[in-house]
Amino acid sequence: MSDDPWTTRRLLTWIREHLAERDVDSPRVCAEMLVAKAIGAERLRLYMEPDRLATDAERGLLRDWVRRASTHEPVQYLVGEAWFHGLRFEVDSSTLIPRPATETLVEVAAARLGRPDRPVRVLEPCTGTGCVAVALLRLLDRPHRAASRLREADEAVRADVARLMAAAGGDPTEMTSGAEDAEIAVLPGELATVVATELVPAAAGLAGRNIAAHGLGDRAEVRVGSLYEPLHERDRERFDLIVSNPPYVSDAEYAACPPNVKDHEPATALRGGPDGLDLVRPLIADAKKWLRPGGAIAIEIQYDQARTVRKLLEDAGFGDVQVRRDFEDHERVVSGVG
Repeated sequence: MSDDPWTTRRLLTWIREHLAERDVDSPRVCAEMLVAKAIGAERLRLYMEPDRLATDAERGLLRDWVRRASTHEPVQYLVGEAWFHGLRFEVDSSTLIPRPATETLVEVAAARLGRPDRPVRVLEPCTGTGCVAVALLRLLDRPHRAASRLREADEAVRADVARLMAAAGGDPTEMTSGAEDAEIAVLPGELATVVATELVPAAAGLAGRNIAAHGLGDRAEVRVGSLYEPLHERDRERFDLIVSNPPYVSDAEYAACPPNVKDHEPATALRGGPDGLDLVRPLIADAKKWLRPGGAIAIEIQYDQARTVRKLLEDAGFGDVQVRRDFEDHERVVSGVG
C-alpha cells in the first residue's frame, strides 16, 4: 500500500485486483468481506460510503489478511464468520466452512418432517459449525412465529376495540362474544429439539457457541463423539429425523480439491475414504436403532454417490428413497423413511 489516501473504494479495487492476479476464487466477494470486517460495517455500507478513509490500524489488519488470502487461506477463516441460509455463523479452522449446497439438506430435512403437530426430535451427527441444526430449527419455527404474531395482532385489536367501547359508554365485554370460536390455532411451543454429535471437540465447542448465539441453547445439545457414539440407551427410537452432512469426499476427489480447501480445511471433516462412504455406511446401517418407526433420514453426498447411497438406504429397510439436486444441479441429498 502507498502513502496516498486509502478510501474504501480504493481498498476494494486494490484487494480485488491483487487477489485476482493470484487466482483466488471470487476476488470481489473476498475483497468486500475483508474490508467490511476490517472497518466493522456491513458489505452494503461499503458502497454507501466509498470515500471513507481507512485508519492505520485498519490498513495494517488488511495487509495481513490480504497476504494470507493470497496463499488461498479461506477468507471466512480470516474474518471468522460465514453466512448460511440467511444466518451469520462463527467459523474457524476446526471444521468446514458452510456451503450454499448444504442449504439443500436443510430444505429436504424440513420437508421430511412436514408440519408437525407436536414437538419433534432431530439427531444431527457430524454437526460441524452447527449451521444445519440452527437453520433447521429456525425454518421449522416459522409457522409458530407467524401464529404468535397473528395472536399478538388479534389481542392488540381486541384491546383497542375494548378501549373505544369503554370510552363510548358501552360494555367492552360484549366484544369477546364468540371469541372462543375465532381463536387462532396455537402451535406447540417447541416444534423441534436437536441432539448434535461432533467428533472434534473444538468443532463441538464452535457449534455450541453458534447455537447459543442464535438463542437456541435450550433447544439443541452438542455431544462430543463420532456418529452415534455419544448417544445413550434412553435415546433409542426417540428421533423423528436423522440429518447429516458427514465427511464424504472420496480419495480421488480430495486429491483434486483446490488449495483453499485441501490446504486449510480439516481433512477429518472432508475425507470419507476410497469411495467417500466410510462414514455414510455406518450412519445408514445403525440409523433405525435411533429413529422412531416411520422416522426419516437425510444425508448430504458427493455428486456421484447417489446410486450407491440409495441402495444402502433401501438395503437398510428405508422406503420412499429420493434424491434431491442442489442449486448447481448436482445430486446432493439422499433421503428416505424408515
